[in-house]
Amino acid sequence: MTNHSSSFSKVTGRKLTDEIIEQLKNKIFSGTFKVGDRLPPEPQLMEEFSVGRSTLREAIKVLVHAGILEVKQGRGTRIISLDWANETSFDQQLKQADTNDIYEARTMLDQEIVKLAVKRRTQEDLLHIKSWLDKRYHALQNGNYATYVEADIEFHLAIAKASHNKVLFDLYQAFTPVLTRILSNFLLHQSNYRDNSEIHQQLFEAILAQDEKKAIQYVLNNLEL
Repeated sequence: MTNHSSSFSKVTGRKLTDEIIEQLKNKIFSGTFKVGDRLPPEPQLMEEFSVGRSTLREAIKVLVHAGILEVKQGRGTRIISLDWANETSFDQQLKQADTNDIYEARTMLDQEIVKLAVKRRTQEDLLHIKSWLDKRYHALQNGNYATYVEADIEFHLAIAKASHNKVLFDLYQAFTPVLTRILSNFLLHQSNYRDNSEIHQQLFEAILAQDEKKAIQYVLNNLEL
Protein backbone atom coordinates (compact mmCIF):
# COMPACT_ATOMS: atom_id res chain seq x y z
CA MET A 1 0.00 0.00 0.00
CA THR A 2 1.28 3.44 -0.91
CA ASN A 3 0.87 6.32 1.50
CA HIS A 4 0.04 9.73 0.10
CA SER A 5 0.09 13.09 1.81
CA SER A 6 -3.12 15.00 2.21
CA SER A 7 -3.83 17.36 -0.69
CA PHE A 8 -7.60 17.54 -1.02
CA SER A 9 -9.35 20.88 -0.56
CA LYS A 10 -12.21 21.79 1.72
CA VAL A 11 -15.47 21.77 -0.23
CA THR A 12 -18.24 24.34 0.15
CA GLY A 13 -21.40 25.20 -1.77
CA ARG A 14 -24.50 23.37 -2.94
CA LYS A 15 -22.99 20.91 -5.41
CA LEU A 16 -20.84 19.11 -2.88
CA THR A 17 -21.03 15.74 -4.58
CA ASP A 18 -20.01 17.28 -7.92
CA GLU A 19 -16.96 18.91 -6.37
CA ILE A 20 -15.86 15.81 -4.47
CA ILE A 21 -16.16 13.67 -7.59
CA GLU A 22 -14.10 16.19 -9.53
CA GLN A 23 -11.37 16.40 -6.89
CA LEU A 24 -11.17 12.64 -6.47
CA LYS A 25 -11.14 12.13 -10.22
CA ASN A 26 -8.40 14.71 -10.78
CA LYS A 27 -6.27 13.30 -7.99
CA ILE A 28 -6.67 9.68 -9.07
CA PHE A 29 -5.71 10.44 -12.67
CA SER A 30 -2.96 12.94 -11.84
CA GLY A 31 -0.32 10.24 -11.50
CA THR A 32 -0.24 10.42 -7.71
CA PHE A 33 -2.01 7.08 -7.41
CA LYS A 34 -1.62 3.78 -9.22
CA VAL A 35 -3.80 0.69 -9.53
CA GLY A 36 -3.89 -1.12 -6.21
CA ASP A 37 -3.41 2.00 -4.07
CA ARG A 38 -5.95 2.81 -1.38
CA LEU A 39 -7.53 6.19 -0.83
CA PRO A 40 -7.09 7.84 2.58
CA PRO A 41 -9.48 6.51 5.26
CA GLU A 42 -13.03 7.78 5.23
CA PRO A 43 -12.69 9.93 8.41
CA GLN A 44 -9.64 11.64 6.90
CA LEU A 45 -11.45 12.36 3.63
CA MET A 46 -14.49 13.67 5.52
CA GLU A 47 -12.26 16.06 7.44
CA GLU A 48 -10.34 17.22 4.37
CA PHE A 49 -13.48 17.86 2.33
CA SER A 50 -15.39 19.10 5.39
CA VAL A 51 -18.44 17.05 4.41
CA GLY A 52 -20.53 14.32 6.00
CA ARG A 53 -20.20 10.59 5.50
CA SER A 54 -23.28 10.25 3.25
CA THR A 55 -22.06 12.93 0.83
CA LEU A 56 -18.59 11.42 0.60
CA ARG A 57 -19.95 7.92 0.06
CA GLU A 58 -22.27 9.18 -2.69
CA ALA A 59 -19.27 10.54 -4.62
CA ILE A 60 -17.25 7.38 -4.10
CA LYS A 61 -20.16 5.21 -5.29
CA VAL A 62 -20.14 6.97 -8.66
CA LEU A 63 -16.47 6.06 -9.08
CA VAL A 64 -17.23 2.51 -7.93
CA HIS A 65 -20.00 2.20 -10.54
CA ALA A 66 -17.59 3.53 -13.16
CA GLY A 67 -15.18 0.69 -12.38
CA ILE A 68 -12.45 2.93 -11.00
CA LEU A 69 -12.73 2.23 -7.27
CA GLU A 70 -13.57 -0.81 -5.18
CA VAL A 71 -14.85 -0.63 -1.61
CA LYS A 72 -14.44 -3.59 0.71
CA GLN A 73 -15.58 -3.71 4.30
CA GLY A 74 -12.62 -3.43 6.63
CA ARG A 75 -10.16 -2.94 3.77
CA GLY A 76 -10.97 0.57 2.61
CA THR A 77 -11.31 2.00 -0.87
CA ARG A 78 -8.89 0.72 -3.51
CA ILE A 79 -8.18 1.89 -7.06
CA ILE A 80 -8.85 -0.98 -9.46
CA SER A 81 -8.60 0.80 -12.82
CA LEU A 82 -7.14 3.97 -14.28
CA ASP A 83 -9.01 3.51 -17.54
CA TRP A 84 -11.91 5.83 -16.81
CA ALA A 85 -13.32 5.58 -20.31
CA ASN A 86 -13.68 1.81 -20.10
CA GLU A 87 -17.36 1.09 -20.61
CA THR A 88 -17.24 -2.56 -21.64
CA SER A 89 -16.75 -4.43 -18.37
CA PHE A 90 -19.85 -6.55 -17.97
CA ASP A 91 -20.52 -10.25 -18.42
CA GLN A 92 -18.10 -12.68 -20.03
CA GLN A 93 -19.88 -12.52 -23.39
CA LEU A 94 -19.87 -8.69 -23.50
CA LYS A 95 -16.50 -8.10 -21.89
CA GLN A 96 -14.92 -6.96 -25.15
CA ALA A 97 -18.09 -5.67 -26.80
CA ASP A 98 -17.91 -2.45 -28.79
CA THR A 99 -19.93 0.39 -27.25
CA ASN A 100 -21.70 1.03 -30.55
CA ASP A 101 -22.76 -2.62 -30.64
CA ILE A 102 -24.15 -2.28 -27.13
CA TYR A 103 -26.03 0.88 -28.16
CA GLU A 104 -27.56 -0.83 -31.22
CA ALA A 105 -28.59 -3.89 -29.20
CA ARG A 106 -30.14 -1.75 -26.49
CA THR A 107 -32.02 0.33 -29.08
CA MET A 108 -33.68 -2.77 -30.48
CA LEU A 109 -34.31 -4.25 -27.04
CA ASP A 110 -35.82 -1.07 -25.60
CA GLN A 111 -38.21 -0.69 -28.54
CA GLU A 112 -39.51 -4.26 -28.33
CA ILE A 113 -39.86 -4.04 -24.56
CA VAL A 114 -41.82 -0.79 -24.61
CA LYS A 115 -44.19 -2.11 -27.31
CA LEU A 116 -45.19 -4.94 -25.01
CA ALA A 117 -45.19 -2.77 -21.88
CA VAL A 118 -47.67 -0.38 -23.50
CA LYS A 119 -50.05 -3.26 -24.19
CA ARG A 120 -49.56 -5.35 -21.06
CA ARG A 121 -48.77 -2.98 -18.18
CA THR A 122 -50.91 -3.37 -15.10
CA GLN A 123 -51.74 -0.81 -12.43
CA GLU A 124 -49.08 -2.40 -10.24
CA ASP A 125 -46.55 -2.05 -13.06
CA LEU A 126 -47.39 1.63 -13.46
CA LEU A 127 -46.94 2.29 -9.76
CA HIS A 128 -43.59 0.50 -9.83
CA ILE A 129 -42.36 2.45 -12.85
CA LYS A 130 -43.55 5.77 -11.36
CA SER A 131 -41.87 5.12 -8.01
CA TRP A 132 -38.47 4.67 -9.69
CA LEU A 133 -39.11 7.68 -11.93
CA ASP A 134 -39.67 9.84 -8.85
CA LYS A 135 -36.61 8.42 -7.06
CA ARG A 136 -34.51 9.04 -10.16
CA TYR A 137 -35.62 12.68 -10.41
CA HIS A 138 -35.15 13.53 -6.74
CA ALA A 139 -31.75 11.82 -6.56
CA LEU A 140 -30.49 13.83 -9.53
CA GLN A 141 -31.84 17.11 -8.14
CA ASN A 142 -30.12 16.46 -4.81
CA GLY A 143 -26.81 15.47 -6.37
CA ASN A 144 -27.10 11.88 -5.14
CA TYR A 145 -25.57 10.48 -8.30
CA ALA A 146 -25.02 6.89 -7.26
CA THR A 147 -28.66 6.69 -6.17
CA TYR A 148 -29.65 8.38 -9.44
CA VAL A 149 -27.81 5.78 -11.51
CA GLU A 150 -29.42 2.94 -9.57
CA ALA A 151 -32.89 4.49 -9.88
CA ASP A 152 -32.44 5.09 -13.62
CA ILE A 153 -31.53 1.46 -14.19
CA GLU A 154 -34.43 0.28 -12.01
CA PHE A 155 -36.84 2.55 -13.94
CA HIS A 156 -35.93 0.83 -17.20
CA LEU A 157 -36.01 -2.58 -15.55
CA ALA A 158 -39.52 -1.82 -14.29
CA ILE A 159 -40.59 -1.12 -17.88
CA ALA A 160 -38.98 -4.39 -18.96
CA LYS A 161 -40.89 -6.18 -16.21
CA ALA A 162 -44.11 -4.55 -17.44
CA SER A 163 -43.60 -6.29 -20.79
CA HIS A 164 -44.43 -9.53 -18.96
CA ASN A 165 -41.91 -11.34 -21.14
CA LYS A 166 -39.40 -13.07 -18.89
CA VAL A 167 -36.83 -13.58 -21.64
CA LEU A 168 -36.78 -9.88 -22.52
CA PHE A 169 -36.63 -8.97 -18.84
CA ASP A 170 -33.69 -11.33 -18.27
CA LEU A 171 -31.91 -9.92 -21.33
CA TYR A 172 -32.33 -6.40 -20.00
CA GLN A 173 -31.04 -7.46 -16.61
CA ALA A 174 -27.95 -8.83 -18.33
CA PHE A 175 -27.32 -5.38 -19.79
CA THR A 176 -27.56 -3.55 -16.46
CA PRO A 177 -23.89 -3.79 -15.38
CA VAL A 178 -22.63 -2.23 -18.60
CA LEU A 179 -25.43 0.36 -18.62
CA THR A 180 -24.53 1.29 -15.04
CA ARG A 181 -20.93 1.79 -16.06
CA ILE A 182 -21.81 3.85 -19.14
CA LEU A 183 -24.13 6.16 -17.19
CA SER A 184 -21.60 6.54 -14.38
CA ASN A 185 -18.95 7.54 -16.91
CA PHE A 186 -21.32 10.10 -18.40
CA LEU A 187 -21.67 11.60 -14.94
CA LEU A 188 -17.89 11.77 -14.60
CA HIS A 189 -17.92 13.94 -17.73
CA GLN A 190 -20.34 16.29 -16.01
CA SER A 191 -19.88 19.19 -18.44
CA ASN A 192 -21.29 17.00 -21.23
CA TYR A 193 -24.10 15.36 -19.26
CA ARG A 194 -27.63 16.44 -20.11
CA ASP A 195 -30.58 15.95 -17.79
CA ASN A 196 -33.20 13.91 -19.65
CA SER A 197 -35.77 13.68 -16.86
CA GLU A 198 -38.47 15.22 -19.07
CA ILE A 199 -38.06 12.46 -21.66
CA HIS A 200 -38.37 9.82 -18.94
CA GLN A 201 -41.54 11.51 -17.67
CA GLN A 202 -42.96 11.58 -21.20
CA LEU A 203 -42.07 7.92 -21.67
CA PHE A 204 -43.97 7.01 -18.52
CA GLU A 205 -46.99 9.05 -19.63
CA ALA A 206 -46.99 7.32 -23.04
CA ILE A 207 -46.98 3.91 -21.35
CA LEU A 208 -49.77 5.10 -19.04
CA ALA A 209 -51.81 6.25 -22.06
CA GLN A 210 -50.95 3.06 -23.96
CA ASP A 211 -49.63 5.18 -26.83
CA GLU A 212 -47.15 2.88 -28.58
CA LYS A 213 -46.01 5.41 -31.19
CA LYS A 214 -45.08 8.06 -28.63
CA ALA A 215 -43.50 5.52 -26.28
CA ILE A 216 -41.17 4.30 -29.03
CA GLN A 217 -40.29 7.88 -29.97
CA TYR A 218 -39.36 8.75 -26.38
CA VAL A 219 -37.25 5.59 -26.13
CA LEU A 220 -35.34 6.72 -29.19
CA ASN A 221 -35.06 10.30 -27.93
CA ASN A 222 -33.56 9.03 -24.69
CA LEU A 223 -30.95 6.94 -26.49
CA GLU A 224 -29.95 9.86 -28.71
CA LEU A 225 -28.71 11.92 -25.74
